[in-house]
Amino acid sequence: MKKALALCILAAAPILAAEGGAMNDAERAFLIEQLEKSKRDFLASIEGVTAAQWKFKPAPEVWSVAECAEHIILAEDFLRGYAQQTLKSPAVERPATSTSEGDHKLVAMIGDRSHKAKAPEPITPSGKFTTPADAAKEFTARREKSLEYARTTTDDLRVHVAQGPAGTMDAYQLLLLMASHTGRHTEQIREVQANPDYPKTTAQVQAR
Repeated sequence: MKKALALCILAAAPILAAEGGAMNDAERAFLIEQLEKSKRDFLASIEGVTAAQWKFKPAPEVWSVAECAEHIILAEDFLRGYAQQTLKSPAVERPATSTSEGDHKLVAMIGDRSHKAKAPEPITPSGKFTTPADAAKEFTARREKSLEYARTTTDDLRVHVAQGPAGTMDAYQLLLLMASHTGRHTEQIREVQANPDYPKTTAQVQAR
């Protein structure tokens, strides 16, 4: 009897470990919410943007709407790929920061544009997307891949870690970073559009 019980416990151990590392329902819902919201906000920010507005730079060292959009698009595969690569590292004990509180703090930190950071070379814009429509199409395709993964994965995201902007981050938080990064640079697009020299549309000029 004792032997049978021990075998049952051993058989259940891998399942328990997987549950400890995989997203729970609340974590999955939060990630999907962040991915969908940042998608909506970004696409809304470039909808109806004219050619002049697309290329407008408030200053030589400040990105245009086009450059911000390209950076967002390039970062999608870059950050999702980093999360996938992190899953290949040895599993660890779930970090103390892998909590709902830690996740919300990360989202707030990434969204805080008072702290600037230099983009790594692979996601530095170089003029790949000539129109807002091209950018929107490419971003939507990449984000849908991210959303499909978030909706269906059972990977042990919370017990594989790597270094990120917030220090040690688990793979789930790297996916949250991807969503929050989109929100951060959508806010940068809004800052460009709020510049007094941002080109006006014909309708705006006529209304004055």
